[in-house]
Formats: sequence, structure tokens, C-alpha cells
Amino acid sequence: MITFNNDHFFDFEKQTRPIKSIALIHKNMKVGGVEILVVRMVKWLSARGYNVTLFLFSSGGPLLRQLESVKGVTIVVDEDKSEPSVNLWLATKMLSMRFANKFDLVYSFGPKSFLLSYLLPAEKRLSGVYHPESYKQESMAGVIKTLKLIDPKFHTKLLFMNPSIQQLTEQAIGESLNNSIFPMPLDFCSPTKTLGNFASRRIVSIGQLANFRTYNYYMVDIMEGLIGIDPEFTFHIYGTGQGEDSLRKKIANSPARDHIFLHGAITHADKKRALQDTFCFIGMGVSLIEAAGCGIPAIAGKINDRFGLTEGFLHQLPPYESGDSFSADSELFSVQEQIEKLLLSETAYRKASKRDRIKAKDFESDHVMENFMKEAEAEKFSFRLH
Repeated sequence: MITFNNDHFFDFEKQTRPIKSIALIHKNMKVGGVEILVVRMVKWLSARGYNVTLFLFSSGGPLLRQLESVKGVTIVVDEDKSEPSVNLWLATKMLSMRFANKFDLVYSFGPKSFLLSYLLPAEKRLSGVYHPESYKQESMAGVIKTLKLIDPKFHTKLLFMNPSIQQLTEQAIGESLNNSIFPMPLDFCSPTKTLGNFASRRIVSIGQLANFRTYNYYMVDIMEGLIGIDPEFTFHIYGTGQGEDSLRKKIANSPARDHIFLHGAITHADKKRALQDTFCFIGMGVSLIEAAGCGIPAIAGKINDRFGLTEGFLHQLPPYESGDSFSADSELFSVQEQIEKLLLSETAYRKASKRDRIKAKDFESDHVMENFMKEAEAEKFSFRLH
């Protein structure tokens, strides 16, 4: 085995013929993290001359408009608004391709799309896992059972967004898995531009208002302490979801209510505007990494936490983690204390900003996608963490 540092997370083996044709399979193109990943991958691959076919098995969605005019891309979608669990039209379409030339690579984004991928002829078949419970959900039991029947080695074709998701999937399917890591490819501000500002007192959170994302709730309490230190502090929350009503009530009952702003939904294109002139970011996942990549000190939230604890800034997290999950053995810190540390001096602030920005480079689009394609062309794929 070849070991390597964070700059090299692929173990290359003997090369096969170069990949030219790629099929991507997903549910739909409604707004979400995986859907944005699909858009990024399609545009990146098209710009470099790959022939891409995108199959959507449960209607289209607003993000599909970003791909309809992209050169070299074929979109196969049945705009059935009923969203059937199994789209027979698409399945028939895929089966009709069994006697055509094989795709060099078929890549899917979840258990259902992975199962559908076996209808397509492929030289190589891989599938990404982007949620810690993708293969744990009770509704996926039948899909996983069928995958095992079709391909007893299906688990060797899985790639994981981060090591925690890999470990949880290993537990869910009962198979020993390699550390096959395909980080989310992201785009950041130019290296000469920063959106972080030590003089600002603007704290930002971006993400779905889900019940497990408890950082928005405890930040209401933390804000009461921060405005006692500096009354210029404000907290700006971007996102919608099931927890919105309870969050609004908590804000309305807080002495800090005039310093907390719930802005509602935000598009991906507006993220950089929302991050402009920000003191620090609180959150997890893609938005945490994007904030860090634009020079904003980024403090990682932790799921289902009521006490305002964190593993620290992005640069303090394990490789390729972004706060979506954490180890039970992790050392935890107070979120409020981490914010107050940034106030100590501009030197300390710039140091945290620089370290987070360096860590975010592990997720930079060209870096990730170029290595992904080299790995896909290898005879045997094996993404190894050091």
C-alpha cells in the first residue's frame, strides 16, 4: 500500500484505456447538496471533453436548467410528476442500451440509483455515499438485498464523502470496506480575495433548518453573551426547513432577538454575497468548507448537540470531515469560547483564517476531480487515507 499526505489521497495502479463516455444516475435535480455536486461534475467533465449522459429517475427539477445547454451532455429524464418509486420508462430506456457500446464509467449517487446503474452496460461501475444513513435506512433494506443478489461485491464499488460515512456504512451493510474517499469537489473565492473580516461582528450560518442541526438554536443563547462583550455582534441565518417555526419562537423570546436575523432560503449563487464581510461561520458540511475556502474562520457544529460544543475550526477536524459526524473520542470545545478566541487579536484571527483556507483546498474542484478521473481510469481503484 502507498501512503501519502493530505495532498495525495489516491493510490494509482495500472492504467486501462482512457475514459471518454460517462453515465451519471441520480433521482432528480431539485435543490440540494448532492444535486449541486451533480451540476459541478457534469460541467467539469463537459468542459474537458468527456461525453456525459445524465439519467434522472424521478423527474427533473430547477437545477436541471443549468445543464440543458451544456455541450456534450445528454439528459435522459421522464418528467413524471407522480415521482414513482421505480420509473419503468427510464428502466426500459436503460435496458434498450444493453446492446450498445458500454459506458466507460457509470457513476451513481445513492442506493436506488446504484441499483438502477446495473441496467446499463459499463466498463467500470462506482457509486458515491453522501449521507451517513444512506445504507442504514429501513426503506433501503430491499434495495441493498437486491444489490447483494446482483453483485455480491457491490460494496467494493462504493466511494465515501468522508471517513465517518464510510465507517457508518460499513456497520450498516456488515462488510469490511476500504477507505475509499471521494471528497465533495467545491469552488471557492480566488486566492487573492477574502470574505472574512476581523473588524466585523457578523456571524453567519447557512444550511437546512433540520432538527439535528442544533447549532442555530444554541447560537441564540450564545448571542446573549456575545452582545454583552460587544453590542455590534449579529447572527445571520440562511436556510429553511422543518425547524423554522420553533427557531423563530426561540429567537422572539430571546433578549438578543434584535441581533438575530432569519433570512430564509438562499440560492447557491447567492452564498458569496451572504458571506461577505463575515467575522466567523458556524455550521457543517459544504457551507462550512466554502466559508473556510473564502478566508472565514469556520467553526464546525455537531449534530444533535444541545450544549454548544464543537470539535473546533475546520482545520482541527480529521481529514475530509466537515462536522456532519464526529468520533465519540473527539476532544470538544465550547463554541462561544472559540468565537471569543478570535476576538483576542487580529493575528490570531488571521492565523485561524489561513489554516482553515489551507484545509479547504483538499476539497478544491480541479484537485478532487482530476484525481477522481485518474482513479476511475486505474485498473483497480483504491483511495487510501494516510
